[in-house]
Amino acid sequence: ATFLRNHDELTLEMVTDEERDYMVRAYAHDPQMRINLGIRRRLAPLVENDRRRIELLNALLFSLPGTPVLYYGDEIGMGDNVYLGDRDGVRTPMQWSPDRNAGFSRANPHRLYLPLITEPGFHYENVNVEAQNANRTSLLRWMKQMIALRRRHPVLSRGDIEFLEPDNPHVLAFVRTVEGESPVLVVANLSRLAQHLELDLRSWVTHVPVEVFGQTRFSPIGELPYHLTMGPYGFFWFSLEAPAPLDTDGDEWPVLADLDWQALDRRRSRPLAGAMRRWLVSQRWFGGKGRIVREIVVDDAVPLGSDDDLDVALLLVSVAFTEGDDHLYAVPVARVAGAAGYLETLRPGGVIARRESGGLLIDAMVYEPAAAMVVGTSLTRRRARGRQGRLLGRPARSGLAPLVEDPHDVHLLGVEQSNSSVMVGHQVIAKLVRRLEPGGHPDIEVLRHLRGNGYEHVPDVVASLDYEPSSGAAMTTLVVHDAVPNDGDLWQWMTDQLTRLLDQLDPTGDGADWDPADATFEVIELLGVRTAQLHEAMVGEGDLAPLPFTLLHQRSILQTLRSGWRATRRELRRFRDRSHPSAGSEDMDAVLDAGDGLFDGFDGLRTRKLDAQRIRLHGDLHLGQVLWAGHDVVFIDFEGEPARPLSERKIRRSPLVDLAGLVRSIDYAARVAVHTETERGRLSLHEAEGAEAWVLRWRDEAQRRLVASYRAALESQSLVPPDDEDFTLLLDAVTIEKALYEIRYELANRPQWVSWPVAALRERVARA
Repeated sequence: ATFLRNHDELTLEMVTDEERDYMVRAYAHDPQMRINLGIRRRLAPLVENDRRRIELLNALLFSLPGTPVLYYGDEIGMGDNVYLGDRDGVRTPMQWSPDRNAGFSRANPHRLYLPLITEPGFHYENVNVEAQNANRTSLLRWMKQMIALRRRHPVLSRGDIEFLEPDNPHVLAFVRTVEGESPVLVVANLSRLAQHLELDLRSWVTHVPVEVFGQTRFSPIGELPYHLTMGPYGFFWFSLEAPAPLDTDGDEWPVLADLDWQALDRRRSRPLAGAMRRWLVSQRWFGGKGRIVREIVVDDAVPLGSDDDLDVALLLVSVAFTEGDDHLYAVPVARVAGAAGYLETLRPGGVIARRESGGLLIDAMVYEPAAAMVVGTSLTRRRARGRQGRLLGRPARSGLAPLVEDPHDVHLLGVEQSNSSVMVGHQVIAKLVRRLEPGGHPDIEVLRHLRGNGYEHVPDVVASLDYEPSSGAAMTTLVVHDAVPNDGDLWQWMTDQLTRLLDQLDPTGDGADWDPADATFEVIELLGVRTAQLHEAMVGEGDLAPLPFTLLHQRSILQTLRSGWRATRRELRRFRDRSHPSAGSEDMDAVLDAGDGLFDGFDGLRTRKLDAQRIRLHGDLHLGQVLWAGHDVVFIDFEGEPARPLSERKIRRSPLVDLAGLVRSIDYAARVAVHTETERGRLSLHEAEGAEAWVLRWRDEAQRRLVASYRAALESQSLVPPDDEDFTLLLDAVTIEKALYEIRYELANRPQWVSWPVAALRERVARA
């Protein structure tokens, strides 16, 4: 056992007289703090309640050989009472809460065997378990993280230790090693001042030190001394990871033993969490791309059903990152046997692991019989229980259960989208909400409000599936709505129409004198009318009540623009420096050279209050979110931008934000049509120039008609500025903000498309 401080059974008699004298002078200046040859103090007062020293000492305790022993109270920084006799000064009642007797007892305070700690700085009303559990930065939360990290690195509990000899005597450094695991390097600065040191790490050349708490990768180790800079009382735990081999043999997926879903706790789920870590980051709906994953934990598993070759459960998987908010994901999984070969060959992206007993562990939403079980749970008022919570189906109609009786009636849709959807019996569409957050889901709240307001150009909600944790608010995991008969979304319809028009274009001309009268403008105008009606129907009460514009809100729009521009400029420069062949360098250089001139003309947002209102929006409106039903349009997917937190998606904004999304989507459709025809070989590079000139003329006219029809259809003139100049000012601002977001998105996901929003932004610069 390894103890951090002096305790009841042992004293300081095992050290030299000189060492004992030094410790007494440093830590027990008052004679009341001493007992026999030892010191009777809790850790926090022993080090003057210095959080950095407390963390440093505990980091050493958990990284040195032996079983670490924590005395009660030290995990929350309790104080002591050195004026009590014998060792009673460190035996005061545990401080559980700020209630009577610190939650330790309901007895009369005078009947307690020992008194409570009421010293300022350590009073039980301030220092207690209940308060620290509610504070994410508390010492108790930090200690829990330390324990979890030590468990995740068994080398710290049973590995060998090798002390290093840094050139700086203020720094302690050692390496823990055990066969089969990455070594852990521990470096601790015992000084109150910042320190620099050099370490001889030649035994681990080419290894990469990865800081354990933040998963931050440091420079690889080379032949020369390794340099580190330490803050006062700072420490590092580094996992020394060997470089990945260039070629790997063996199985593509990990192998897992079958687990009892009902008995799945944190310890038993570690192998499953490891497989999830590898699989999650490859999924398109995973929202943490570009961020460093610190930890993945399977919080709960709710069994949904099983038969001979199939066993389905819904996993609640929490992902902790080194920076930013943690995520919670709904991952329905299925253990399959008979269809393993089919899934492994045709849907490998849905395979999570191999089963030790044979078969596969897969994402249930890539296999129709498994998806039918997931959807079926929502269509009846069934309750399925896990260890930490339960799933509750909430059907809005009766008699829905037979829809999923035949798995052949289940058809997978958009498996690679931000959420996973299936169509059932050509009657309903079920959408699994991958990232879970507490609170009402917009795709349910908004759709029910719109239908209640008589707006018919949206689907009706049929059912939902909620996860209710044992403590906390419920979270929607599945939304089921009516399937709307349609001819595809407007994005596909519009690009098809444009490619047909381009086929009719005279390839020998430049398109300047060709003025078609086509049906696309009629649909665009209809879209503007329906969007205006959508925004008027969106107005309600409570969270759906409109808010007036204020100068403060207008300034926030301008600040958002400037912040978005700084982030976009940084990414553009990085992209241009890599000399990507599709960078569109001329347009990009023009945009970068414009700098803050991009915002010339927007001072009106700061100086004059606009006559407009803010309302709840669709939030992610573009042509792909509008279905074409042959004669009319239907709006879908009201959850907003999935990458943003749920609370942010519910913020009320100008309805022109939705309109700007459609304006930008029309620009994309025009440019994609020319690109598609060129890729198909229907247009040569020379012909593409004339085609692009014409299609941009079409775009300008389509955008003009969209905006004009939208304004004309608005009966409530207070939603958007009635003044033409103010309307244009606000629409330009939110359209530029959308274009900046598109550039960052394309750079991260589709760099071959980034030239299109960059070109649109350059046009704005030219007009300024």
